[in-house]
Amino acid sequence: MRLLALILVVLALAGCARQGIQPQASELTEHWSFNGRMAIRSATEASSFSVDWQQKAAAFDIHLSGPLGQGAVNIEGQPGLVTLTRGTEVWQASSLTELGNQVSDLELPLDYLQYWVRARPAPYSDASLAVDDDTGLVMAIQQAGWEVNYTTYFGEGGDALPQRIDFAREQSSGRLVIRNWVAEL
Repeated sequence: MRLLALILVVLALAGCARQGIQPQASELTEHWSFNGRMAIRSATEASSFSVDWQQKAAAFDIHLSGPLGQGAVNIEGQPGLVTLTRGTEVWQASSLTELGNQVSDLELPLDYLQYWVRARPAPYSDASLAVDDDTGLVMAIQQAGWEVNYTTYFGEGGDALPQRIDFAREQSSGRLVIRNWVAEL
């Protein structure tokens, strides 16, 4: 159960692939993927995971694994149905947030992540943005009680994509470092 709760915190942080070249934000439609590494910390635990996220419109497939592939988890979702599979164990819910509530005591806005990883506020609630006047890049989003900071980008200006994202709320915090973005053109 502890591993599952940790994996859900990691989420609190879903054509032709063009790999090795960083896509521009204007090319990044609703079909995208990235891989990277995430570290998380709460008042009682800390961990890190590899993250592979593929998003195709409203459908997503997220693969999480610890060091040397240990504790591999797959999360697949589409509107109205999200399935988490770890080995032979399977959990289902109507949204990422609901799934998180089923398997953990943590209250996380998991459905916001597909927006936050692209430096966009989720449309589900009010948000405030801090934008760099010189570059036009989003430097921070405050939403649902979370502070999401964008410290490093691939590229410059309006076509840049996040490379490092730090997030925090109360006693929980984390960092996502994206190694590679892939856009389907």
